[in-house]
Amino acid sequence: MNPIRYKDNNLFIENLSVEDIAKENKTPFYCYSDQFINSQYDNLTSAFDMDIRVFYSMKANSNASILKLLLNKGSGIDVVSGGEIERAIAAGASGKDIIYAGVGKTDEELRYAIQSKIHCINVESQSELERINDICEELKTKQDIAIRVNPDVDAKTHIKITTGKAENKFGIEFDYTNSIYNIAANLPNINITGVSVHIGSQITSLKPFKKAYTIIYDLINQLKNLGHNIKHVDLGGGLGVPYSEDETIPTFLEYANLIQSIFGNTNLKVYIEPGRLLLANSGLLITKVIDVKTTSQKTFIIVDAAMNDFMRPTLYNSYHEILPVRNNLGTSNKLYDIVGPICETGDYFAKNRKMNSVKPGSLIAIKSVGAYGSVLSSNYNSRPQIAELLVKDYEYAIVRDRIEVKDLIQQEKIAHWL
Repeated sequence: MNPIRYKDNNLFIENLSVEDIAKENKTPFYCYSDQFINSQYDNLTSAFDMDIRVFYSMKANSNASILKLLLNKGSGIDVVSGGEIERAIAAGASGKDIIYAGVGKTDEELRYAIQSKIHCINVESQSELERINDICEELKTKQDIAIRVNPDVDAKTHIKITTGKAENKFGIEFDYTNSIYNIAANLPNINITGVSVHIGSQITSLKPFKKAYTIIYDLINQLKNLGHNIKHVDLGGGLGVPYSEDETIPTFLEYANLIQSIFGNTNLKVYIEPGRLLLANSGLLITKVIDVKTTSQKTFIIVDAAMNDFMRPTLYNSYHEILPVRNNLGTSNKLYDIVGPICETGDYFAKNRKMNSVKPGSLIAIKSVGAYGSVLSSNYNSRPQIAELLVKDYEYAIVRDRIEVKDLIQQEKIAHWL
């Protein structure tokens, strides 16, 4: 059963009425379904007939309760900053649960990662590799690493979230791979353990995966023949999710079968790093209609959420289904722009969108916001940072408090000469 559904024209998340939740919490706010996240994880892992390890890509949603939920399921954590390492550990992760990726790791972050005894660092450049070796020398330790390889594969996704083409900033150029592994093998404080690849996000076809994974399979065999001890392959994430009912996405089983067809008969440990896949459709952004404004050109539904709360529509021109929380005002033949109150034309959630009628005071729900929602938020226009709630069956918990403007002001200081 879909945990987000209408019951008697009232929108529910699991067994709670969204309207009832909104009576106890200021809008806007995020809420996530515990059931959905659990089901996504279980359905993904059960699709495989081989032993794999999930490392949740926490950049999608770094809330401590989300991390704890997934750690309790047995997931590891994929991080891309020192701050994410700190968050993961605070949520209960041990170092062996963490893989550290990311193209710009500072010495301070690398030192913290190494001291935290993390499972693996996915290396992005020769300079980074040498800095890891030097830091390990200072700390009198060794570090397991994988090299992130850029296979020059076009994932056919949004230009801002493709990462596997030669023109992108990520990974080692494919033609340089043998050289970088040879350099790594001669560094005394480096343990080569794997190969890493990640070609992008929201990928809706298996063809780019098949091309990239086949390239990596052949590369691993070549590296083994050269004497490198490759124990694992990190295939990254990127499998897309449906943001609308007419979007066709490969199934978990199709995805698993592809991976198994290439790596199933190897002795490699296989890691995958889903993020959006586990979280996106678990979440709602609940917001209240401030006004319905009609001009000679448009009809605007103005809501109390804004682009600072949810950036994806203006950043990626992304589609998100938008529903009235109480669906009792009938249908409308109008096309609406659903917009926020920020002084930017880019402050919108949908343009020329059909939806059922609403009025000032109505609640509406923006769907599929569990990933890259709250984590991309800001306090632009001195707006509060909104709350996050996690729903489980008939109860909910506030998993991040709303941060009011007065709290933001307390973090600032007026210069002593003013």
